[in-house]
Amino acid sequence: MKNIGPYEPHKFLGSGSFSGVWECQHMTTGESVACKVIDINTAISDQVYYHFRNELLIHSKIHHSSITQLKDIIIDKDNIYIFIELCDGGDLNDIVQDVGGLTEQEAKHYFHQIIDALSYIHKLGVAHRDVKLENILITADDDAKLTDFGLCKQQRGNDPMLTTCGTLVYAAPEIIREEPYNGMKADIWSAGIVLYAMIAAHFPWVVPDDLPPDILMKETAKQIASGDIILPDGISYELQNLLGNMLNVDPEERPTADEILQHPWFADLNDSDEYDEKPNNDIINLVENLLNDLDAKREARKQKK
Repeated sequence: MKNIGPYEPHKFLGSGSFSGVWECQHMTTGESVACKVIDINTAISDQVYYHFRNELLIHSKIHHSSITQLKDIIIDKDNIYIFIELCDGGDLNDIVQDVGGLTEQEAKHYFHQIIDALSYIHKLGVAHRDVKLENILITADDDAKLTDFGLCKQQRGNDPMLTTCGTLVYAAPEIIREEPYNGMKADIWSAGIVLYAMIAAHFPWVVPDDLPPDILMKETAKQIASGDIILPDGISYELQNLLGNMLNVDPEERPTADEILQHPWFADLNDSDEYDEKPNNDIINLVENLLNDLDAKREARKQKK
C-alpha cells in the first residue's frame, strides 16, 4: 500500500468485518499507529453507515488512558483511513490462551484498567455492548486498553435497549432472553465473563465441543439464561464475591463500574489511573467533517437512483 499523507504503511495486521488494518508510521514524528482502511462505498452503504457513524461520533469524544485513542482521519477518492493508537502487545484473548490463564495479581492489573474504562464511558452515558477478551488490547508497557466501539450506544436515561448484539458467550441473560435491557448493566456481566475467562482460561458454559453449531449455540444460550455458574477452583474469597456480584442473573443487583473499583479484591493494587477527560477537539472536528462529506455522498447516490 502507498503512503497515506504523512503515514508510511509498514505491515498488514489483519481484517475486520468491513476494513483492513495496517501498522503505519508517521514520517515526521516517528509514531507508530494502527490504520483502519475502509472502502468509501462500503462505509456509506445502508448496512454499514449508521454503525460506522455512531462508532466515530462516540469514539471521537472519548479520552481515557485505558481506551484506544483516535489519532487522525484521512479520506481520498476511494478509501477512509482511520488512525488509532497502536497496541502491539496483542489482545487479551491471545495472552490468556498462551499462558493458560492468569494469576489473580496479573488479572487484577488488567481488570482494574478495564473497569476504569467502563466507569468512564458509563458516566458519559455510553454502553460498550461488546466487552470481550478480543476487544481488550495490550500495550508494549503491559497495560490494557478497551477498543472497538462499533456496537456502542448512548443510553437514554433509564430507557431500555432493545437490540440484541455482542458475542454470545459474553451476553447477559436478559439479552439471551430478548428482554429490554440496560446496556451498562449488560457491560458489567460481560466484564464478569472476561474476568472469569482471564483466570480459568475457559468460559463458564459447559457444552460439548462436538455438537452441531446450531445445537451448541442453543445449549450455550440456555446455560447463560439460567445464570447457573460454577466459579473456578482455588480463587480467593474476594474474587469469588466479586464474580458472584457481577454475574448476578438480576441486572439490578449487579454493581456499577464505580462500585467494582471499590471492591476489596482491588485493595492491594497500587495502580493509579490518571487521564485527561477532555476530548481532542481536532479529532471531533475531523470526524464531523468526514461525516458531513459522507452524508453528501449518500445524498448524491440517492439522487442518481
